[in-house]
Amino acid sequence: MAVLLPVAGGKGGVGKSIVSLNLAVTLAHQCKNTILCDLDLGGANLHTLLGLKNNQAGLGTYITKQENDFSNLLQATGIPSLQFIAGDCHYPGVANMDFFTKKKIIKNISSLDADYIIMDLGAGSTYNIIDFFLTSYDGLIVVSPDLTSILNAYSFLKSAVFRFCYRQFEAKSPERQILQNSILQRMEGKEYSFEQIISVIASRFPDSAEKALREMKKLHPRIIMNMGRGYTDIELGNRLLTLTRNKLSIEAEYIGFIPYDDNVSISIARRQPLSIIKPDSPFCLALPEIVGKLEMTASGQDIFLKDAQENLEEIVNSYYEKLNKKRQDTTV
Repeated sequence: MAVLLPVAGGKGGVGKSIVSLNLAVTLAHQCKNTILCDLDLGGANLHTLLGLKNNQAGLGTYITKQENDFSNLLQATGIPSLQFIAGDCHYPGVANMDFFTKKKIIKNISSLDADYIIMDLGAGSTYNIIDFFLTSYDGLIVVSPDLTSILNAYSFLKSAVFRFCYRQFEAKSPERQILQNSILQRMEGKEYSFEQIISVIASRFPDSAEKALREMKKLHPRIIMNMGRGYTDIELGNRLLTLTRNKLSIEAEYIGFIPYDDNVSISIARRQPLSIIKPDSPFCLALPEIVGKLEMTASGQDIFLKDAQENLEEIVNSYYEKLNKKRQDTTV
């Protein structure tokens, strides 16, 4: 069974697609059968970053029923062990697919024969994007070291948590009504923590609330800080962990720090993954450790560090230790 890795970003411009692409290439280089799926249906561009022409069937043709066999969407990339499914944004409205089409796509993706399936999602927090993100308990979120990115990532996670909880209860149930009321109250300026909302449900429906909480504890979003500037990013990055813990009652975790790298622009201009054209670049130096943590999770090992406050700091320290060692080895 394939490991699904949905990759989201609360806002555009954080490098989510670049990270998704190069993670997929890194996994493929480790002989993991990998499928990269472009689910940014409003602005699909992974085919360009891969150097592929947008002239083959993609999700757009499947959604519009011009292609009925989902396996026919798979494309060769020229990279061993890596296949690709294009988003195909030529067809207006495909990003607004109905719920049943979305469920069908999720089922088909989950059934693909691969070790890993990386799903590059669109920016924002629409229900379609969130439902693709919630195909895994521990989806990936890419952030940049900017306050707007951190706040947008928190907004995305808040929407995902409420959506996840909402779908734990039956349609038109009183539990769902309580959740809907909490959203309305938030719009009126009264914001409650997720724990407070669940306690209201538990006071009336203890069994269903307990079940929802058990599922909630399995949610473990993993965060990658991209375009990092250095140690100054640690405090800002940890704000996201504090917000998710205090307001949403879930524990997120940083699993990677990727520095800003001018080589990324070169790879975009050349329409080739940076992991192919310059695997020794600062950006690519960060990828193996991220992939290693993803593989540990897939094998059932818990990689969460209880002291989350030190988590990002340790990752940043680890990265710069490797970078300095690489520079020393080069000068010898």
